[in-house]
Amino acid sequence: MLSGNLDKLMSLLAAIRTRDAKKALELIDPQFIQHSPDIADGVEGLKQHIVDSPQNRLQISVVRVIEDGPFVVAQLKSEDSGENMFAVFRFQAGLVAEQWVFSSPGAPPNKSGHTQLDGPSKALHLDDTEANKAFVRRYYEAFHLAGDRTQNSQFFTADTMIRHEPGVRDGLAEFLRDVEVLMQHRTIDAIEILVGQGDLVFVGAMGTHERNACAYLDLYRVEKDKIVEHWGFPQLVPPQSEWRNSNGML
Repeated sequence: MLSGNLDKLMSLLAAIRTRDAKKALELIDPQFIQHSPDIADGVEGLKQHIVDSPQNRLQISVVRVIEDGPFVVAQLKSEDSGENMFAVFRFQAGLVAEQWVFSSPGAPPNKSGHTQLDGPSKALHLDDTEANKAFVRRYYEAFHLAGDRTQNSQFFTADTMIRHEPGVRDGLAEFLRDVEVLMQHRTIDAIEILVGQGDLVFVGAMGTHERNACAYLDLYRVEKDKIVEHWGFPQLVPPQSEWRNSNGML
């Protein structure tokens, strides 16, 4: 059974799909904060986005959701463009008070046959939520923020690594090689959002790519205290002159 926040989120997404701005706004806090740089801030900004967007741009399907206290993270797919999206919602007193949205172009299956969206759709082992969140934080801070890849056996097992990024191949060795190449072009500087439920943990971090501000979005599946599966993508932060709100992307 869905929790109250998940029920409301599904109702919100259904209202957006049908461009029912009135119904959608019934679920929005009056002090709503928007972080998506291409949507104006506040309730009015969201209303205009719903009203002004072409019908086909609002056809979004839910792939998986995780809930952690006031936060719900939804991985979404645009039925029109095939875009892969992560949307983060913060609830307050039963209403959506804050929203972050990130997207990546749709892509064909990667070299191991995985798409950006396939794989397990529901969180399991719910009693392990806090332990898995702490584990992923330790991993991310050591491996990505500090760049320490000398203790890989603490975080991975054998060569198990199911990967959903476009163009890559499964396996820990392949993952480590790809990270070494990526680190020549990027920095990851700070975790801004960490949300988990059971074996699924989402991280939103800020850094740079080729010295340009970049958000890094990662969803991990943890099994027996090891990372075994990953979905995610980077998204460059547009120039501030193009932002339609001043709240920051993360």
